[in-house]
Amino acid sequence: MTGPATGAAGTQSLPLWTNPLVEQRADPWITAHDGWFYFTATVPEYDRIELRRARTLDGLRHAFPKVIWRKHPTGIMGAHIWAPELHRIDGRWVIYFAAGATEDIWAIRMYVLENSSPDPLEGEWIERGQIRTGWESFALDATTFAHRGRRYLAWAQHFPDFGGNSSLFLAELETPSTLRSQPVLLSQPELPWETVGFRVNEGPAFLAQGDRVFLTYSASATDANYCLGLLEAPAAADLLDPSVWKKSPEPVFRSDAAVGQFGPGHNCFLSQPGGGETIFVYHARNYRDIDGDPLRDPNRHTRAQVLGWTADGRPDFGRPVPDAPAAPRPLFRDPVFDGAADPVVVWNPRRRRWWMFYTNRRANLPPADVPGVAWVHGTRIGIAESADGGVTWRHHGEARIDLPAELGSAEASHWAPDIVAHAGGFRMFLSVVPGIFTDWNRPRRIAVLESSDLESWTHRETLHLTSDRVIDACVLQLLDGGWRLWYNDEIDGKSICLAESPDLERWTDRGRILKDQAGEGPNVFSWQGWYWMLVDVWAGQAVYRSMDTNQWTRQPGLLLAEPGRGGDDQAVGRHADVVVSGERAFVFYFTHPHDRHERPYPEDRRSSIQVAELGFCDGWLTCDRDAPARVLLRPPGA
Repeated sequence: MTGPATGAAGTQSLPLWTNPLVEQRADPWITAHDGWFYFTATVPEYDRIELRRARTLDGLRHAFPKVIWRKHPTGIMGAHIWAPELHRIDGRWVIYFAAGATEDIWAIRMYVLENSSPDPLEGEWIERGQIRTGWESFALDATTFAHRGRRYLAWAQHFPDFGGNSSLFLAELETPSTLRSQPVLLSQPELPWETVGFRVNEGPAFLAQGDRVFLTYSASATDANYCLGLLEAPAAADLLDPSVWKKSPEPVFRSDAAVGQFGPGHNCFLSQPGGGETIFVYHARNYRDIDGDPLRDPNRHTRAQVLGWTADGRPDFGRPVPDAPAAPRPLFRDPVFDGAADPVVVWNPRRRRWWMFYTNRRANLPPADVPGVAWVHGTRIGIAESADGGVTWRHHGEARIDLPAELGSAEASHWAPDIVAHAGGFRMFLSVVPGIFTDWNRPRRIAVLESSDLESWTHRETLHLTSDRVIDACVLQLLDGGWRLWYNDEIDGKSICLAESPDLERWTDRGRILKDQAGEGPNVFSWQGWYWMLVDVWAGQAVYRSMDTNQWTRQPGLLLAEPGRGGDDQAVGRHADVVVSGERAFVFYFTHPHDRHERPYPEDRRSSIQVAELGFCDGWLTCDRDAPARVLLRPPGA
């Protein structure tokens, strides 16, 4: 389990987040404040401090990282920007971090930034200088905590009288950047597991529970030998008395080859409000062997899991959890005709599972039986089902669709459905060709169907739009309660058009809304404070954004244009559907693995469904289709 489980009958229990939580971020620190999770960590370039925030832990993955401070071009604070921590102290934001100097990158010292703004992503971050500990030496990983009316600073520093790299110290604070008391030595790296590669105690993190307080710390070199130790003391004791602290004789958390996690460490704790579970956040790599200097390997990923407790009240760290499963590539191939295309993903409340509807092109029929383009006619709408939040899919069957004679009845071709929940049931907006044809020059209409169970559909009406050659409906309800329908008009240069309705009953056609290029398969969704539209332009997905769905701005470039490396993914991504789940967004699309202009043979005609996760950077969408797609679709409202 990667997080507290939540689930319902008919589904596997779903985690609240997937691991890795944030990739290529070491020494993680998360602060919960005013309904937000704020995240900062060491970046691989060691040159800046970033902050990001999200309403959920899972949303931190693609939350926009704002750079709030950069290293100095010369002098102190000019190299090795490490281990930032964000704290709220006396109504002000404080960041502790470590940095070297441009002239001596290993002259690592601890520094403080301060911001008086209520929002740490706004306002001015002011440098408050170096924390002076009483002697000058390698010092890093400052953290602060308040306990019984006193505020403390814990950190790691080279001790002149001890030959190791760093030991752990504790002092009381006068201000966020000045000590009130003399430092006391809490721990030195003396045990065998603390001295592998380097003699290190670093990265302290504080935790209080019942009548005890705890400090975790990291030991040994930052490769697979990195591990966590634990100090504990009575909560009522004088924490500045070194004799009250006891050290664990063995690591409490270490590499685990069975789950593929190596070098876990430099953690923080996140306590849920109201006495809920404590979340344990740390970094680790998902491979043991490192090529070269571990310090230059960027793949220490932030991870999180629930902290357990022993019967006598001590933290039980358990084992590192494995990486969340990634969706296979391809995600799905239809076992009947092998022609799955035009996916749309919806929640089935009756079965408590996700359903994917798709056009099932008759790709594997002998060419002599389906001359010309007859293989993309006579199609039905297939259904696949996922019981694990969208990671894997199994063929469920075929939608039972009843159409009138004027739409071809049982001989009609069914294409590119879109489905919305409405009034306790569902509406399907289906592209219909009234028969099976060997050419493209036939009428196409958008029919509206209704269903109570998502399996059996009855015809409700046929929309009267700009022409009799319209396909690929996408329907979305806006915040004001009204509905919008985008579609492709093949007569008008394959343009994207719009119709509006106050109630899904009365439609007003507004005609063409995109004038810059042709395309099909529009998909509109809301995410990251914008409305987005994806349009299949046959070379990839064109992206548009809007604040109101009236005025659209085109994003430079295309998504899913460059071939991927996964199975069946070495082709352009076609006709997409985006599912927003929490603060994450997943794009489902199809590919022709053998994407030739002419498709005379079944292998050329077959198609597969794929999935990738969307990102958000500098105000635009991104998509790395080769990154593991750790899909996590939650039931609506969960």
